[in-house]
Amino acid sequence: MARAPRFSLAGKTAALATMHGKERVITPLVETALGLSVRRPSALDTDQFGSFSREIERTGSQLVAARAKIAAAFAHDAKAQVGLSSEGSFGPHPVFPFMPLGREIIILIGRETGLELVGRHADLATNFDHAAVADPQEALAFAERVGFPGHCLIVIGVKDRGPALDRLLRKNS
Repeated sequence: MARAPRFSLAGKTAALATMHGKERVITPLVETALGLSVRRPSALDTDQFGSFSREIERTGSQLVAARAKIAAAFAHDAKAQVGLSSEGSFGPHPVFPFMPLGREIIILIGRETGLELVGRHADLATNFDHAAVADPQEALAFAERVGFPGHCLIVIGVKDRGPALDRLLRKNS
């Protein structure tokens, strides 16, 4: 009986589509576990597929955005044999809306084979939160509660009790 050829990613080059520091976590894991040589296309703006701060709306699902990031990474790195990207979201739990839920996917696509592997993780242990504050003391108390500076914050202006992106937006990645 003939044996199927062994599949391996070892020694292949991967383009990692990210720009907010996720490479510090993803790169060592996939280089060690899969033997990939990971590069991050520095000129790739992954925020074009949607941003957490809402200046750029994500028009499709997390999976659609992650695939689009890989297509862009392949366009930036013609020699990459594998594409990697991740896409996260925070928000209310779909069944229990009073509970926050963090969701992350990571996707790997083989350029030549079209092989697509998707990993998914969802967790209630998230510091996702929001607050409208009236003064610096309230803002500092909120920042401390959600783990700043260990976790970044996005500051958005408020108008009529809702987000007003045109009033103020400050983020730092």
